[in-house]
Amino acid sequence: MIEQLGKYRVDSILGKGAMGVVYKAFDPGIERVVALKTIRKEMFSESEQHDLIGRFKNEAQAAGRLNHPNIVMVYDYGETSESAYIAMEFVEGAALDKLMVPERPTALPRVLAWMGDLLQGLQYAHSRGVVHRDVKPANLLITAAAQVKISDFGIARMESSTLTQAGSMIGTPSYMSPEQFRGDPVDGRSDVFSAGIVLYQLLTGVRPFTGSASAVMHQILNDQPPPPSQVLAALGRHFDPVVARAIAKSPAARFASAGEFHEALMAAARAAAGQHGADDPDATTLADSDRTILAAGLPALERAAPAQGGAEATGSGFANMTAWKREALPEVELLLARQIGPMARFLLKKVADKAEGLDQLADLLLPHIPSDLGRVQFQQAVAVVGKKLDATGTGTGLRTNATLSGSRSSGALGTTSATGTHAAGRSAISVPVGFDQAYADALATRLTLVIGPIARVVAKRAMKQTNDRLAFVQLLAGHIDNPAERARFIADAGAA
Repeated sequence: MIEQLGKYRVDSILGKGAMGVVYKAFDPGIERVVALKTIRKEMFSESEQHDLIGRFKNEAQAAGRLNHPNIVMVYDYGETSESAYIAMEFVEGAALDKLMVPERPTALPRVLAWMGDLLQGLQYAHSRGVVHRDVKPANLLITAAAQVKISDFGIARMESSTLTQAGSMIGTPSYMSPEQFRGDPVDGRSDVFSAGIVLYQLLTGVRPFTGSASAVMHQILNDQPPPPSQVLAALGRHFDPVVARAIAKSPAARFASAGEFHEALMAAARAAAGQHGADDPDATTLADSDRTILAAGLPALERAAPAQGGAEATGSGFANMTAWKREALPEVELLLARQIGPMARFLLKKVADKAEGLDQLADLLLPHIPSDLGRVQFQQAVAVVGKKLDATGTGTGLRTNATLSGSRSSGALGTTSATGTHAAGRSAISVPVGFDQAYADALATRLTLVIGPIARVVAKRAMKQTNDRLAFVQLLAGHIDNPAERARFIADAGAA
């Protein structure tokens, strides 16, 4: 490793990219730590170097004029005989792609806070004529204060261009806009498209376009991905039109600006909060009020990304609560999220203080779960949490007359089956019936006839949520909009 680059003392290597190395360095003149991003000149011919270095410098100068809390600042540009480099703000934190949990949705307050930062930073840059061209989770740094800083302004244009190395296009296909693939001129709406893909991934846990580079290119140019609510039914449909407009194929059909995108996202969040009975459906307040909790959770997420609602809840917002709440609330949040989606965290914060025991907490949450089967699943799962707390000696707080272990009266849930008809003699808490892979595959094939190829993804996710056949059928049926088709599917599955 080199020890000096220009006036900067090089301390360590932060990472290596396709075109150079990123170093952690020290500026002795003003005594501050910086990040140095370099281009190795020897990788290119003399003619390529002249064009490349010229563009690198021009873009660095443009980015150097950006001064916004959600953008990594560019301090300096320099060259040596071996390389060209940009000195940038050093950010203590982690890239977003390291904090997201694969195939798990991100908590809604976290989504709103991070997307708000991203879109505000993009709006500022676009208003000054600078387009990023490579917005993706790896270029979004999350600080210890849970703030997003967009990195690589100043070199994104170069790295996402058609310059080739060993015959490969430099860029990130899964987040590129259609006009980038076509080689058309791009403006801020290209960044809006990429930000829309980031939103889709945060909300659902999966990317809308996947596969090989050629497969992704074909999908982005020609295919419409399933709306987020089809991937995660509990999310609701409020975010579907926002995502659809952000990732529209034509730039003219997208949001005209990142600011307009942000306003639409906040409106959808307010609508979603109102749907789940929140007393204060102000999406901006919802995002901002969770900053402290999100920040406290980041160190745990960097070490090992937990399930949604896990380590960050244990490490911060519940720290001053009674022992049973500290132990139970993270698990209860995850269980509730499986039924109502990312609003679970917000709702749990609203009601947790009112509950003197786990039984009472479940009573307060049950009315917010829309389906009979969902309420049964939730109650069964909370009962398991209660048994764990009893076994460890923590306890579950003040018990009610109707316990979670199974003696609760049927009126608490209603004695209706998954199809909504009366089920005389059936216990509200029934004994789970298992199922095997062959049964799951058969139902996935049947569901494909109704909702298309996304059925395979739906079935895979449902298998991770339950090992009870009735619950599995209901999770799949929840993705069928037509009531008659839904009832037919449940009947064919033998769960009616």
